Amino acid sequence: MGDVISATTRFERVGGKRAQFFSKAHILLEQAHTYRGEGDLLLALEMSYQSALRTAGAVVAGSAVAARKRKPKSAWDQLQLVGDEAAEWAAELSQFSTIRSRASSGLDITLSVAGLDRFMARVALFLEEAQHGFSPSVDAA
Repeated sequence: MGDVISATTRFERVGGKRAQFFSKAHILLEQAHTYRGEGDLLLALEMSYQSALRTAGAVVAGSAVAARKRKPKSAWDQLQLVGDEAAEWAAELSQFSTIRSRASSGLDITLSVAGLDRFMARVALFLEEAQHGFSPSVDAA
């Protein structure tokens, strides 16, 4: 007897990938808060940045950009193609790419507790807004 394949299977995979990205983003942000509480600012920065990347991945996975054959390699560049608000988030959060890269390379960076807290708060807001859908009137800056 032949196998019955649901017509919605293809769409569940996309939703599943998006859900996986969101799940990972939450876990990474929780880890960032743990490291922040322990006073490890560099690991808190890394986990927060990784959370933002997973959130960007989730947004892209749920958009038409995911189906494009030729798309940018950078998650931030892909996010810019999703829409105006997503592009604003990409512009803001991608600024931390250099700081994060320098920190992971062991180079000196200027990272205050207040600056890290602001970044973590922005990542948390990005994650929340991405999960609930962006509203056209929200200013991400």
